[in-house]
Amino acid sequence: MAASQYLHAVHPEALSDKPFSQVPKNARVKQQLCEVRVPPHAIAELKRLIQTARLGPETFENSQPEPNAKYGLTSSWMKEAVLAWTDVSVFNWARVQDHINNAPHFTCEVEYEGHSYTVHYVALFSNRSDAVPLVNIHGWPGCFLEFLPLMNLLQQKYTPDTLPCHFIVPSMPGYTFSSGPSTDRDFSTLDVSRIFQILLRQLGFDDTQYVVAGGDVGSRVARALAVEDPACSAIHLNFCFDLNMHGFPRENLNAQETGRLETLDEFMKTGVGYGQMHATRPATIGFVLSSNPVALLAWIGEKFATWTDKTPPLATILTFITVYWLTDTFPRSIYPYRADFASSDEVPSHGNPRWRIPDGKPFGFSDFPKEILPVPRGWVERTGRVTFWREHQEGGHFAALEVPEMMLEDLEKFVGHVRAEGKIRAER
Repeated sequence: MAASQYLHAVHPEALSDKPFSQVPKNARVKQQLCEVRVPPHAIAELKRLIQTARLGPETFENSQPEPNAKYGLTSSWMKEAVLAWTDVSVFNWARVQDHINNAPHFTCEVEYEGHSYTVHYVALFSNRSDAVPLVNIHGWPGCFLEFLPLMNLLQQKYTPDTLPCHFIVPSMPGYTFSSGPSTDRDFSTLDVSRIFQILLRQLGFDDTQYVVAGGDVGSRVARALAVEDPACSAIHLNFCFDLNMHGFPRENLNAQETGRLETLDEFMKTGVGYGQMHATRPATIGFVLSSNPVALLAWIGEKFATWTDKTPPLATILTFITVYWLTDTFPRSIYPYRADFASSDEVPSHGNPRWRIPDGKPFGFSDFPKEILPVPRGWVERTGRVTFWREHQEGGHFAALEVPEMMLEDLEKFVGHVRAEGKIRAER
């Protein structure tokens, strides 16, 4: 379960040359600074596979004017994306790689239940002694790339001496450059949360308490940390739904909330086929999408094109697909979906009282109107005592990618709220 071959250690003498890369002095275990370096032959091989792949015939469904939630991608969208993927003037991997490396990358070894995991993360570490650790957890088909726009904003706004938080984005096991789940036992988001607990303790963030934030699958990992880890002082979410919440009360809702639930119900009827495949035939779909990068583009590209309020630029979508392809992320990453269709007390769930956020911990939520599974505030409040709520007029499922300024403002205001509540015990 070694780290990706494309992640290379940076020599110690380079540490002082990269801003925001100074690991907190109370870290207990070595954190290895790294860079992403993909050799030209790997990109050339990817382009060869793209160019030799066959697109299916045009049909009524894929001949719609634009990608949509009813039928999915269009033939014209796929043709444009395939051409762009091999056109250096549109998608230049060398330039993309430099952008990815603009944020410091790290790895750390974590021992968990008899296995050694290499956990990858990107981070902006502050030099301030009172910096608040802010841990951001992605979902599927996201990865650390979702948070690079926020990190770019932070790098423009602060220096290492003024940054008020340690901004940390770990890659869940199986995603991008983190080790995959063990192959000799089942694995769930509870395991992810416990691996992250160990990582954060190794960084010294049990003495210096941390704040956790998450969306999509990452919202469940974040919930588990908030419930189980005393060092987690507060939680912020922008997603809060599981299948067992479908029966929550629907009385006394306003028109806007009723409309949101109509969106949720429609997605549950027509939009979850991909998730059922992940949950019930993960090995099969893993082989299918590992066989051809264009197949992977169709499967994941559809989510970015139809789950968003503001569709990301094509080059951004292709960056996600390229990283997924190079690191064999897809088949290693879909384990969280089994819990969607076979819930258990042992797997973090928003609708299960076992995983209610403790009342003493600040609980924040950012509401974006084009979320694929939006829920009323009253439903979120059944899962914990909400102390911070922000509603927006734009943004969808990938809010950090679509509206990074809004998401960053919410996170900074939430950390300020947590400080005001006196819930942060930071080194000074």
